[in-house]
Amino acid sequence: MTNEKQEMIVNDFEKFMRYALQQNTPYTIDTFITFSTSLVNFYTGSKLITKGERQQVALELTKRFNAGVGNIITTDDIMEIANLIISDPTLDYSILNPIFGQS
Repeated sequence: MTNEKQEMIVNDFEKFMRYALQQNTPYTIDTFITFSTSLVNFYTGSKLITKGERQQVALELTKRFNAGVGNIITTDDIMEIANLIISDPTLDYSILNPIFGQS
């Protein structure tokens, strides 16, 4: 994955976190998975990432989520969460619109 794509992923995740904090949205695994699934599917559909990069993007997002909860998720569970993210075809624009509307 290119540095540009890595930066895009990190920036969008950080926007999600800022928005969640502003809205007092709980920082839960469910909220994270809903966001990440939609983000990965948006990236794929928009050709911002290839289908082959989906796993890597999901892993990067999950590792960042894990850091936010104090690195309590095991490596095996990180892999399982990433696989769950890429296996779901959901694209929920209601969770993405506020993120992409931020600068």
